Amino acid sequence: MTREDNPRIVPYNPDEALAADALLNRDLDRELERFMRDRKGLVERLKQLTEEDWQRTAQHDEYDHYSVFIMMRHLALHDFLHAYRIEELLLKKDWQ
Repeated sequence: MTREDNPRIVPYNPDEALAADALLNRDLDRELERFMRDRKGLVERLKQLTEEDWQRTAQHDEYDHYSVFIMMRHLALHDFLHAYRIEELLLKKDWQ
């Protein structure tokens, strides 16, 4: 969105794109390291955005309007949702 005027964003649904057990076959330590590296790089890139960059828009098949700000807010909330689910499992009394 920062390089192209009003691009079209195609939604990604991992349930449709991946086999049901695809994530179970990945190395957790390697994936967590990749996640941290990718998020660190993203934060560094976001620090460089101007106020105008944050307001840049795109067409999105699922939303009435969409911007860099909305996309990054969705990403952060999505990450927090996963963190919540992990904590929820770890706190269960019957966790082995």
